[in-house]
Amino acid sequence: MKRVLIATITCAVPLLPLTASADAVSDFYKGNTITIITATGAGSAYGLHGRLLADAIRKNIPGNPKIVMQFMPGGGGAKQANYLYNVAPKNGAVIGFPLKYIAVNQMMGRKGLKYDAGKFGYLGSLGPINSVVAILKDKAPAYTLADVKKTEVIMGATGKSSETFITPTLMNNLLGTKFKIVTGYRGMKGVNLAMERGEVHGRAGSWDSMKSGQADWLDKNLVSIVALSGLSRNWDLRNVPTLIDLAKSNEQKAVLEFFGSGNAVGWLFVTPPSVPASRVAALRAAFDATTADAGYVAKVRGRGLDVQPKSGAQVDTIIRKTLSASPALIQRIKSAMKVK
Repeated sequence: MKRVLIATITCAVPLLPLTASADAVSDFYKGNTITIITATGAGSAYGLHGRLLADAIRKNIPGNPKIVMQFMPGGGGAKQANYLYNVAPKNGAVIGFPLKYIAVNQMMGRKGLKYDAGKFGYLGSLGPINSVVAILKDKAPAYTLADVKKTEVIMGATGKSSETFITPTLMNNLLGTKFKIVTGYRGMKGVNLAMERGEVHGRAGSWDSMKSGQADWLDKNLVSIVALSGLSRNWDLRNVPTLIDLAKSNEQKAVLEFFGSGNAVGWLFVTPPSVPASRVAALRAAFDATTADAGYVAKVRGRGLDVQPKSGAQVDTIIRKTLSASPALIQRIKSAMKVK
């Protein structure tokens, strides 16, 4: 009888720290508020994705905290990423929704970046971002791939660390297009308005964002989709080539695949560095449970977006592969981007 009792007690002891940890996480979040900080304005697909996740994830976080949104566009995502790393509370009360090039830009040595992408806590991704190079046909002097290699077309951009700048720059340097890139627009909403006013002719950005925010452009056949910047073709753009398809050499392909890693991490959510591991684990579990919920997925798809989730561990693996790129590859990339 004594042996049975001792065995029972011995088995129970290891569970105590786990239970205490779970209770501590619940105690922290109960009555607390989580702020999701997005690197774009409220009117973007990031804003919509963020709000939909905020509405759904609360019930899966221990303590069921209140969740609010904050929008922090600027510098092609650098403003928000710098804030998350250097200023935001490191207690689990802030979740970041950064742009996809958070690791790529670090490896490129972009000016103004004040973070180490390897130290964020990766919660997961809602799926890859399939981005397009799109031109308004009635505003532009040229809108086919062949013609934009002959005629200057003006592209709107938010900042040099954003795909709105990176993609057309790569196309100019590797594929011979003649895009003139105008930076400084506040978020994709600013770029879209500039396109409608005729200030610029096109943009590089999320296909999901265009489908949800500029459906009228697509319904009226006003847009020419020149190319995709992801690793593979999109299911509803089978006839549109990827930049990798257009590469002229293996060296160009390697450069474009490096940038494609940003598309692979896609709609990613992070915590600032140094958040307690138990809270990061709880947020990861909540993210996984939410993205597996059929009701949430249906709601997202009903708004013209999609959910093809990756776990925090999967995102972390992609980020670390990007951060381990060889110096030789980075030098080739910098040459392609003409980064001094």
